Amino acid sequence: MKANNRVTHPKRTKKKRDKRPLAALNRAYLKNLLKCPSKSALLTSAGGRTTQARFLKDIFVVMDVLVSQMCSRTRKIGASAKNGFFLFTWARIAELSGLPEWRVKQCYKYLSEKGWVTSKQPWTLRVGKDGKAKKHALTSIKRVTLKYFEDMGLTPAYEAARIAGEKTIKARAKAFGKAVKYILTPITLLNERRKAKADALATSPPPI
Repeated sequence: MKANNRVTHPKRTKKKRDKRPLAALNRAYLKNLLKCPSKSALLTSAGGRTTQARFLKDIFVVMDVLVSQMCSRTRKIGASAKNGFFLFTWARIAELSGLPEWRVKQCYKYLSEKGWVTSKQPWTLRVGKDGKAKKHALTSIKRVTLKYFEDMGLTPAYEAARIAGEKTIKARAKAFGKAVKYILTPITLLNERRKAKADALATSPPPI
């Protein structure tokens, strides 16, 4: 429980993680692009149009949050904890960015079309009160792509962050007494696996 409180606290999470070297460098790069977006081929459409300044500013705010709250080893948005990887929801990202959730999702659409961010929606089957199995959506797995760092010229900085992250996550896993793979697996998926295992044991025939 303590691990979750530490991870999800808005002020402490943002203050600590957005000061990391890669996050700071990314923020500075985005601010520089915002000074004159029309000069950047990355920010123009196939028709030569530049994204509206107000929208672009919000997009960069979201991108700043995503890189700041990214696991440098997996590039997933969230934080490792003793009971698994805590995935950030769109609502959490909106909270950290100071924007409405609908606006964050608008920004994601732009970032997704650029190939800079992905969001994979895991599904599971759950039996309802009517006894029928129905698909249930789990928290989406959001990830910053390698293409983003390549396009921004930040690949060397990302590689340095990844190497540093490897050491950090190993030390954290050791402190938690858990395997690295375990604390990097989404908590939602771990819970589903436990539930499936428990259900299987409950329905298995008794030993002879």
